[in-house]
Amino acid sequence: MAYDVNTLKDRAQCLEAKASLEAEIDGYQNRDQNLAYQDRREDRAGASAASRLATATDRVNYLTEQLARPDLAAADRQRYDDQLLTANYQKARLTNRTANSGGTAAFLADVDADQVDAQVALLTGAIAAVQARHDALPA
Repeated sequence: MAYDVNTLKDRAQCLEAKASLEAEIDGYQNRDQNLAYQDRREDRAGASAASRLATATDRVNYLTEQLARPDLAAADRQRYDDQLLTANYQKARLTNRTANSGGTAAFLADVDADQVDAQVALLTGAIAAVQARHDALPA
């Protein structure tokens, strides 16, 4: 992990960092939706459809687990509900995709999608770490 959540000294700093990270992840989710639009428009499907489907399935599972938490704040619950709608759509889109295309465009699209997935994974981990730090600090 390249970041140190211990630099956050109080709960207010944790909340500020978390809000900023959540805004950042929203940008990547928007980018992911734009990629989905491109996929539909160009009707491309690549060899990585199975790995992207696995990532989408993992995201649905993660969000479902978060929503099952009894201590979840109302604002977080709403945000996770919204993200789950998008994740389920992405999962359904990838499930229905055929894997009969290839070439440079498909390869570059896969690289771009993997880049977005990696950034979302990093930001999701950072958000979880900030939340853990927040919870560990005295009120």
